[in-house]
Amino acid sequence: MRLTWVSGDKEPQQVQYGDGKSQTSEVTTFSAADMCSEFRLGSVVVPSPAKDFGWHDPGYIHTAVMSGLQPSSTFNYKYGSDAVGWSAEIQFRTPPAGGSDELKFLVFGDMGKAPLDSSAEHYIQPGSISVIKGMTEEVENGNVDSIFHIGDISYATGFLVEWDYFLNLITPLASKVSYMTAIGNHERDYSDSGSWYTGPDSGGECGVPYETYFPMPTPAKDKPWYSIEQGSVHFTVISTEHDWTEKSEQYEWMKTDMASVDRSKTPWLVFTGHRPMYSSLGADDQFLETVEPLLLNNKVDLVLFGHVHNYERTCSIYKSECLAMPEKDKNGIDTYDNTNYAAPVQAIVGMAGFSLDKFPDDAPSWSLVRISEFGYVRAHATKDELKLE
Repeated sequence: MRLTWVSGDKEPQQVQYGDGKSQTSEVTTFSAADMCSEFRLGSVVVPSPAKDFGWHDPGYIHTAVMSGLQPSSTFNYKYGSDAVGWSAEIQFRTPPAGGSDELKFLVFGDMGKAPLDSSAEHYIQPGSISVIKGMTEEVENGNVDSIFHIGDISYATGFLVEWDYFLNLITPLASKVSYMTAIGNHERDYSDSGSWYTGPDSGGECGVPYETYFPMPTPAKDKPWYSIEQGSVHFTVISTEHDWTEKSEQYEWMKTDMASVDRSKTPWLVFTGHRPMYSSLGADDQFLETVEPLLLNNKVDLVLFGHVHNYERTCSIYKSECLAMPEKDKNGIDTYDNTNYAAPVQAIVGMAGFSLDKFPDDAPSWSLVRISEFGYVRAHATKDELKLE
């Protein structure tokens, strides 16, 4: 389990955990020179906030891997050093091992941060505080094994001090359970930066702060895709902001990763990233046409995306057609029988903080549930059932 913290001191520190274990931190940082330069829109040149008026020295980012931990277990840890002082002792719960029976996780996108007082920030996500409060209560009650935040993380977008605000906001969650992330457009996209979409959405950050603060188990720098197994679920986490076209490195990785899943070990295959394939407000048809066949070929059960700021769930869908519909159980809950697999169910879960998007009056027939309210998804997976609320 990797622990990351920010300090004003560049000397390595320690995390002390369990019964006398200790690990020394690796220390990194980033500078204005690492940020992208100006954004060009035709003949118009717009300065990069991250490199210019939004720059803020991040200090030193420490990271250490706590090894020798048992799955589904609780331990205490603290971090720091005698020279700079120590954190309070924190209790952490490890997620269940891949292949075990049960997993309880929360998932959402597009959260960001908001001030508790009337101070001004350049970009405010009004629902973030109440959503954090709700999830914190779940974590404190022991109902959460892990959390997945699928893109549009802090919305600092080049105003780098706002990463500090965001990291402080999520501390009650990310310090106590596994906090996994996917990259979004507001972390990565910028012109001439190698991002698949070329808008100015990252404010010149170009993924550098995101990858420094959230070092996921990815293949290399600026290749922010990975998979992870927890309980009965295999998660395939992609970057919609990097090349996903056929024969691209990421496409080949997706294909290989999903084909390698042992469904006797992890019967549920969940595919997730930031930008959706299906939204009643519109999506990228090329992304849909290119990647959707991989989902069907590998019998993906559930697809989760953010980017659009609401909640929307489809039928079992392929090529914009419903191949299967849910049936209501005795409690009125939509239930899909995947023993007779037809196609993935896709859901947008981008309702965790950003101002909400309203739905059109004429939503497509494949759109079964539409909710424009702040929130998050609670999931409970066993070997036999994957339940989402």
